[in-house]
Amino acid sequence: MRLINVHTLDIQYFSGTSIPQYAILSHTWGAKEATFQKWTNKWTRLTHKHSPGFHKVLATCKQARRDGLEYAWVDTVCIDKSSSAELSEAINSMYTWYEKASVCYVYLSDVVLSTSETDIDIMDSLRQSRWFTRGWTLQELIAPDSVQFYTKDWGLLGTKKALAVLISTITGIDEACLKKEKRLRDYSIAHRMTWAAKRETTREEDLAYCLLGIFAINMPLLYGEGPKAFKRLQEEIIKVSDDHSILAFETNLSDGTLFAHHPSAFVNGGCIHPHYGRRLTLPFSMPNAGLAMTTPLIRTLSPYWVLAVFNCVQVDTGNHMQRSQICLPLFGKDNQFMRARIPVSLISRNIDDLYVMNSTERLGAAAGVLDLTTRTETSYYISYFGRVYSAYGREMDVAMKGFEVYPQPDHGFMITFPRGMAGYRLHTALPRRDLRDDISYFIPTSRYVRSFDSSQEEELQISSGIIVFKNDSLPDDHQPKCVGVYLAFVTTTSSIASSTIASTTNSNTTTSTTSSSSSTQHLRWACKVSPIQEFYDRTNAKQVLARANQEAFLGNWPHYYHYENTIVSARTRFQTQRGEPCRGTVMVEIVFDAEELVREKDAEERDFE
Repeated sequence: MRLINVHTLDIQYFSGTSIPQYAILSHTWGAKEATFQKWTNKWTRLTHKHSPGFHKVLATCKQARRDGLEYAWVDTVCIDKSSSAELSEAINSMYTWYEKASVCYVYLSDVVLSTSETDIDIMDSLRQSRWFTRGWTLQELIAPDSVQFYTKDWGLLGTKKALAVLISTITGIDEACLKKEKRLRDYSIAHRMTWAAKRETTREEDLAYCLLGIFAINMPLLYGEGPKAFKRLQEEIIKVSDDHSILAFETNLSDGTLFAHHPSAFVNGGCIHPHYGRRLTLPFSMPNAGLAMTTPLIRTLSPYWVLAVFNCVQVDTGNHMQRSQICLPLFGKDNQFMRARIPVSLISRNIDDLYVMNSTERLGAAAGVLDLTTRTETSYYISYFGRVYSAYGREMDVAMKGFEVYPQPDHGFMITFPRGMAGYRLHTALPRRDLRDDISYFIPTSRYVRSFDSSQEEELQISSGIIVFKNDSLPDDHQPKCVGVYLAFVTTTSSIASSTIASTTNSNTTTSTTSSSSSTQHLRWACKVSPIQEFYDRTNAKQVLARANQEAFLGNWPHYYHYENTIVSARTRFQTQRGEPCRGTVMVEIVFDAEELVREKDAEERDFE
């Protein structure tokens, strides 16, 4: 690397172990920057010393001398950008150079320190500095251990560690990362992508190249490739990382279907953390057919729709650190899939639920078994839309059309099987018209209403039904088994005298107030496994439904129910992106082999001990 001798201002070349201690400059580029060619010309350096581009280099050298350092590095003059090979080497080495610097001077040319300004004014100016919006300055902030911030007139504002809380607020970067108390690799890929989500670069390709050090990646530079650079970065990350969160971006925020087109697609990834569990993640790769992966798959009633279970979780820091496992909806067939945009592009599946934990006395042997995912993993491909559609286009069109439900209902249940169906099959539903098995949705339309008191100011409305599954795979001397799953939405409506409009949501209840109806609605839901012997004729099914509704009227609204060898869980709620097939969805997980699930959990605990 080239370094400036801060005494003679000459540029000297060093390599390997001969590199001395040096200061390094971080800044934003302006219109008239110094260059390697101009700086090495002493006459040009002398005649341009008062121009902004030259002045900040000279000021860097001056500050380095004060700090007892002999050398300094400034990108504008220490890289010969006329050499594409040198530029490529420098960009691939940039993170390391900043990391090994004795001190990094951050020059904020748009922050002016005035004697009349208060500390609050200075902090506001710091927040608005252009330096925090540029792509290249991200690694220049994170990599060095010692960082000092200077104003336009080279007045010291403070150090990175002293300003860590403020900088974390401005950038979204964890304070522990800024203070070097936590390693970069401890943050998920999606989390690190969020740090660049709102940053900009002059060249489109640089939005990928400025992140090489953040992900410990080296790759050749191809200026002119445009957005392909960011795709290529993601392909390189996959080669060295088994973190599934690289796919945990919002498809609707991206022009791409397999990879994100821009870091902004990860804007919500700051709460996504690695979650490898007690099993090794099998490697995934990028052959020409698409992305080859091996993960557990959550099945649905539809042969075209599955959920891939990822090794990362979303952590809700505002709600007792509850974890939700990231699942990726996929459409396709024969283990050839593409990413889905309908009903939602990502699902955060609740695996920690205080509502369930406080009710474990009713769960029997399955108490505390909240993650119902199978341990069996499936190998499959996630490919591009064109490849999958060309093979299954007509079938896919029919499957996708099932999501077009008019008029759009407010709420529905998405039916899933995290451990498969264990020999069971769909038998019937009550009402049958409410089950859309082509898209694996149950949207109850039947209404049961009861008033709470004689004044009629409060009423309870239940929309419910039962889905019946039958196991015909038993030996001939055994009677076929049936399992009924009761699902219900429970709405409490209270008349009020208010013109306020408000809406609040938590994991168990949605409350909305509207001025037009002058009423407050509380939405809850319930799931239950009904006795097996009740489903051999439709009359008994109706009786079971009536009894379950009666329990719901009495306030029994479980989100997790275990009966014999069956578990039904309804702990995850999300809003669909386009209201298809309904505006709000509750994900229902049905397990038919609860005893085997408990044995697996027990064996896993013993192995871990």
